[in-house]
Amino acid sequence: ISIQIATGPVSGSYLRVGETVARIISNPPGLARCDEDGVCGPKGLIATSRSSSGSMANAISVNSGRVKSAIVQGDIARAAFDGAGPFKKTGALKNLRALARLHDETLHLVVASRSGIKRLGDLKGKRVGIDGAKSGTNFTARTVLAAAHIATGRLRLSYQTPEKAAEDLRDGKLDAYFVIGAAPIGSVDGLVRRGQARVIGLDAKAIAAAVKKNPMFHKVALPGDTYRRSKALTTLGVASVWLVHKDMSNDIAYGILRSLWNPANRGELNRLGPLADSIQVERAAENLPLPLHDGAQLFYAEADR
Repeated sequence: ISIQIATGPVSGSYLRVGETVARIISNPPGLARCDEDGVCGPKGLIATSRSSSGSMANAISVNSGRVKSAIVQGDIARAAFDGAGPFKKTGALKNLRALARLHDETLHLVVASRSGIKRLGDLKGKRVGIDGAKSGTNFTARTVLAAAHIATGRLRLSYQTPEKAAEDLRDGKLDAYFVIGAAPIGSVDGLVRRGQARVIGLDAKAIAAAVKKNPMFHKVALPGDTYRRSKALTTLGVASVWLVHKDMSNDIAYGILRSLWNPANRGELNRLGPLADSIQVERAAENLPLPLHDGAQLFYAEADR
């Protein structure tokens, strides 16, 4: 039984999580740890992770059946299922189902030290990077700007990867950029350590409006010194969701989750470091942006989740 997990760019956390999940649920012939019932996925299952261009492409690929499963940013998953935002042209992707809520990431607004930007409203007229046009970060950044009643037409938007945005900010070509990742993000940390950038918080009203709009958003408090000499700030957290096609066998979906959430595999998840803190069975079926797969519903019902 071959199952791929589409993730994200090679430098991101989605690939790391996907690789870990694939190791946990795989049950090839002769693997000793799989002798204990429920530790591995269904017998003969071989799971692999693969990098991808991101959440939007992942949702479309799973819906069409090109890949069996994918990790997708939660707000993107909801837009895909509803046929909203960037999915208005494709229409609602109604073949998508959720297996589990996985790890959380944090939206960062990184500003050049010289820019004088202290809050969202100060972005008006500035050069702001919001990642590629079809990226999850782009969609989330636009959601936040709309929640803060900041028209994108009043910004000088720039479209590049977060890595290129960090270079452009360093070289004076950008005033600010949005990036989503698990704090501390290495490229952001480098800019802050060299005194070239700061991370600033989001306005409370914008956070509240975004959280109200989508259950995959939540308020996050980043402690002081998360980045060198940084102050405590409040921003937006975004949950990821593991999606599959609705036609996946109930037995396979059930068996995958029985393995993923087996206490014997907690140590493997913990190797992800801070990312593992938000990967918990207690919240796996919580506030999901689209329906659970039938096999997942059975698992969580039996697990009383």
